Amino acid sequence: MEEDLIKAIKEIRSDSSLLILDEASIKSAIILRLLSLLGWNPFDINQVKPEYTVESKRADFSLRINGANKAFIEVKRPNENLEPHQEQLLGYAFREGVKIAILTNGVTWWFYLPLNEGSWEQRRFFTADFTEQLPESIAERLIALLSKDNIASGDAVKNAEDLYRSRQRKVVLREALPKAWHKLINDPDDLLVDLLIETTEKLSGFRPEIDDIERFLDGVAHHSGTPVSPTPPVVYQTTRHRVSVPSTDGYINKQILAFTLLGKTHRPRNWKDLIVTVSEEMYRRHPAEFDRALMLRGSKMAYFGVHANKLSQPSRVSDSRYFVETKLNSNSIVRRCHELLSLFGYKDSDLSIEAR
Repeated sequence: MEEDLIKAIKEIRSDSSLLILDEASIKSAIILRLLSLLGWNPFDINQVKPEYTVESKRADFSLRINGANKAFIEVKRPNENLEPHQEQLLGYAFREGVKIAILTNGVTWWFYLPLNEGSWEQRRFFTADFTEQLPESIAERLIALLSKDNIASGDAVKNAEDLYRSRQRKVVLREALPKAWHKLINDPDDLLVDLLIETTEKLSGFRPEIDDIERFLDGVAHHSGTPVSPTPPVVYQTTRHRVSVPSTDGYINKQILAFTLLGKTHRPRNWKDLIVTVSEEMYRRHPAEFDRALMLRGSKMAYFGVHANKLSQPSRVSDSRYFVETKLNSNSIVRRCHELLSLFGYKDSDLSIEAR
């Protein structure tokens, strides 16, 4: 099984034509092929049930043993951002009491323990990335977590829990963090923390916590002798504006409770709601001048645009032609909001945030 699986993974990672396939083709060319090698009969709906109905919606595949759902697999197109689909998949699994769930675009595989406590990201205990990790390592994990024998015996769940808790996670992270750091340090970005988390996960298969990143960066700073000083005000340069905003650090790993914008208090669901609300209020007040927002961008990414496909996780600004990027960490969202307010002549004090 393992040798055939390694061979298949190597073929998949080297076949660039797979990147332009649709979901149906990915299911046939990758998902069912790998499930077959893992001991499942893709032609037996008592083992591999496609389009399994959960209330009014459907999971792409349910892996079943003796009529019981044991794992759900949700499939998306290659290069599609998987994050917006986490809640849907884990909702399916939670309602059905399924202990293992997988979200994949064929090349990246995110494994979850849906019944565990915590956020979606905290329940994601392992990532298999066909483009970054060794085929031998991926094959070993797929067998442990997804083979029919291990699913049937319950060993897959035990392996998942062990993987989540094991000391190996810390060992692998300690080895992968320096590699991720050196990969990013030559191409710095103002979203360094998020990029360092994602790159570490790609290299190791494990997603570090914010504490892991902070300890690592603190160790690098002390090792290099670089003093840690308070963050100075951020100065943002555009072709027509020079925008100074206050330090907006300190919101990582915090929950937003409320914010007051131009005298009106809002109670958002998450940090994304903050930047969307500020953007919509600026558009409502300055629709004819909102093109100014298009000048707000980082070294490699735009924060506003008129084409949704140019942003990683776009949200439309009211009913306008503009979109705002929402795939940002909390510090970056606060910074972007102050920059946007400053562009239209408002003061820092016009936005206050309550978080814990």
